[in-house]
Amino acid sequence: MDRAAEWFVLLTALPVGLSHLFRPGDWQAAYAALHRLGRPGAFANGGLSLFPGAALVAAHPAWAGPGVVVTALGWLMVLKGAGCLLSPDKALRSMAAGAGSGRWFQVGGVILLAVGVAAGWALWGGWN
Repeated sequence: MDRAAEWFVLLTALPVGLSHLFRPGDWQAAYAALHRLGRPGAFANGGLSLFPGAALVAAHPAWAGPGVVVTALGWLMVLKGAGCLLSPDKALRSMAAGAGSGRWFQVGGVILLAVGVAAGWALWGGWN
């Protein structure tokens, strides 16, 4: 299961990271649209993080080597998703801030690219 989770992160983090880096205005528009939906938008945002995060946590319990990045990403996604679902008003404030500046999406893109590289490194045994 570890390898499946690492492949999942590699195949999702790289294109999403590149998208964040090169299309921040589109991400701003997406967050603005979710924000306009109010609490349902916060719930949708939470679900988009909670479900893949929970799958990563369940499939990848590693806390050593490069795989720790995959496990940590899963737990961060679970926390973000739970926060959106349990505190939608706070999530909406965060979404409004994110919709205001594309620079944060670019920072997130760089981080996602690094996570994707770590997942690839874990797959090909770079940290043994």
